[in-house]
Amino acid sequence: MDKVEHKGLLYEEISKIPHNNPKVRRILSMLLDHFIMCFLTIPLGIIVSVIVFKFELAHTKSIGMILFSIPMFIYMNKDFLMAKSPAKRIMGYQIIDIKTSKPASEFQCFVRNLTIIGWPIEVIVGLINPQRRLGDFLANTKVITSDKEKLKSMWNDLKNIKMKINFIGILILGGLFFYGLSKLL
Repeated sequence: MDKVEHKGLLYEEISKIPHNNPKVRRILSMLLDHFIMCFLTIPLGIIVSVIVFKFELAHTKSIGMILFSIPMFIYMNKDFLMAKSPAKRIMGYQIIDIKTSKPASEFQCFVRNLTIIGWPIEVIVGLINPQRRLGDFLANTKVITSDKEKLKSMWNDLKNIKMKINFIGILILGGLFFYGLSKLL
């Protein structure tokens, strides 16, 4: 009797999507990323909000905005690990630098995701050009097909991450971005 390897329901369902329409697969990847990241960051945002408002800290609004920016920062930087977000791993995509054809840097992924506030426009651009959305033009990147991976591969990449000056700079830029965004709201 042959052994059948079970890779998980999500992996199996995603594998059923026809491979012949890159536009549909790319948009599905964007939507899947959105749902996965919302699933991860919304509970964190709720916990942060409850803590801030429960204790009615002095300067609650300032502290709340700083703390709430943490889940948003995670959402925006979903591609940090090997230039692959959770959905890109499942669907078999990777972000690369156009000039070098190597995986995009953390900074490029950060710049690429700054356009998240115009998400509906990103979907339209993705329909027109599945390899490059608006953020890719800003970051000089594109999305290519790569090997499909299980989500648990992210844990291995996370264990191997090293604190680089690039990462610290992105933390500072991300903080400034959210601070500026909070002043607009």
